[in-house]
Amino acid sequence: MPIPRQPADTLAGMSEGDTQPKQPAQPEPDAGARLEDIRVSLSKDQVLEKLGKAARRGKLPEFASGGPENALFKASALGHPFDRDLLAWGEAEGDGLRLRFGLHWRKKAPIIYLAAMILTVEPGRYFLELMIPGSWGWGSIMWWYYPLTILPIPFMWLSFVRNSKKSTLETARESHEAIRTILSDGAAD
Repeated sequence: MPIPRQPADTLAGMSEGDTQPKQPAQPEPDAGARLEDIRVSLSKDQVLEKLGKAARRGKLPEFASGGPENALFKASALGHPFDRDLLAWGEAEGDGLRLRFGLHWRKKAPIIYLAAMILTVEPGRYFLELMIPGSWGWGSIMWWYYPLTILPIPFMWLSFVRNSKKSTLETARESHEAIRTILSDGAAD
């Protein structure tokens, strides 16, 4: 009776017949998406003043006081292809302030992308029919053109959203660390 093989734990063990090494459990996609709160011993006005000075020096892109959902301030979280806003809400805590952070989608670019993807299908069919004459005997191109152009749209959209979430989160973390550094007690004015 043959001895059953144990699954490979390493890449070296793969030569014994297994096709995949054991992979550690992957974290949830948004498990690391939460940005830590920042506690400062400053008032709301002092926080806005310090961050405003840093923004004028180019250290905090697109900083503005206020924002949607009654935010204390917002900064940009640039992504590819869609951007988001890094929002911060200030809550009084003791003699200081606790800043909570969140990300908010900018809706204009995604709407334009989606409209462009959908609205260019039919004009593309029209112009392609002008380039492929009926004398070639291909019949109507709609039988192969629509599946080739419409079916990829949801997959492209999901790819855009995933890439945007990943890149905006990276940028938001950079801005979050810059805000922490600017508001730290040792930061020079």
